[in-house]
Amino acid sequence: MIQGTAVLYVITVILVIAFVYSLWRDNRSLWNPPLLILSIIFGYFSLANLMYASGIEIAYYALFGLGFFAVPLIVFLSSVFLLYNGVVLLRREGISKVNILFLILGLFNLGIIIFLGFVLSGGVRFLSHNRFMYGSYLFIAYSFVLFTIAFIGFLLYSIVYSFIPKNKKYDFIIIHGAGLLDGERVTPLLKKRIDKAIEAFLASSDKEIKIIASGGKGSDEKISEAQAIWNYIREEKRIDLKQVILEEKSTTTYENLLYSKEIGERLVKNPHFLFVTNNYHVFRTSTFAKRLGMKGDGLGCSTARYYIPSAFVREFVAICVRYKWLFIAAYAIFFAMLAASYL
Repeated sequence: MIQGTAVLYVITVILVIAFVYSLWRDNRSLWNPPLLILSIIFGYFSLANLMYASGIEIAYYALFGLGFFAVPLIVFLSSVFLLYNGVVLLRREGISKVNILFLILGLFNLGIIIFLGFVLSGGVRFLSHNRFMYGSYLFIAYSFVLFTIAFIGFLLYSIVYSFIPKNKKYDFIIIHGAGLLDGERVTPLLKKRIDKAIEAFLASSDKEIKIIASGGKGSDEKISEAQAIWNYIREEKRIDLKQVILEEKSTTTYENLLYSKEIGERLVKNPHFLFVTNNYHVFRTSTFAKRLGMKGDGLGCSTARYYIPSAFVREFVAICVRYKWLFIAAYAIFFAMLAASYL
């Protein structure tokens, strides 16, 4: 028992140190979200164990009770909220594949919770007589826990990343484009990005700093997104237009950064960038910047509240697809353990 407790404490300390070091070394590292959530989980069990070992049993049971009752409740309420938010999206933005999928996700999530609750309340005895059914149950439970923990880690670290102090000395501020109204006017979402970039520009002590308006012309747009950003800045009359550069080739977030990087490197040696996008999009954008070897930080602007849940889910899915080999490895471990249990 003592040996197991010591191992728990050691793992917790190692995880916390690893997270702090990774954060200090590069706050854009993809290792930061899993290290953060694992530090919290192991820290929770270590704290509970420490209370029990110290004779504070009331606090120990209260802490465990809070965890085992609050977590399922939060997950259940989150599923209900997903359904509600899916309905709100359909009412505000109309029927689309993404909005319908979000509603289906809420139903699917709620169904899994009800199924797991049924199994844990006694249904597992029924499933245990059928290897395939029992294996399927373990697969569903494992997948649910894996993706729930991964999403919470991503969400928490995205929040942490948004509060990390930003350096005010940059050579370029990149404004990421977005779809336009009537093919030529900035949307409220894009307007917030531009306003945030202008705010950062005016706060900079470097008079040589420049803004890169990044975004190409979509098939349904009359002008490029970069041009629309430039037009808005001109109307605001707060910045000398000579300090605004247009990048009109990009069609994706990655290309926004890639082409802006090329522009920056032609004008300044070893440039530092500040890329401005919406708060839900900042961390994933920062991972692209790291991949391109760009020096700098991300700055997020506010987003309509009803849109935030679906936006974070979409960002998480994009991260999962991009780093699918991590999840493939996790499932390889699961199937190896499952096969070993049947031998």
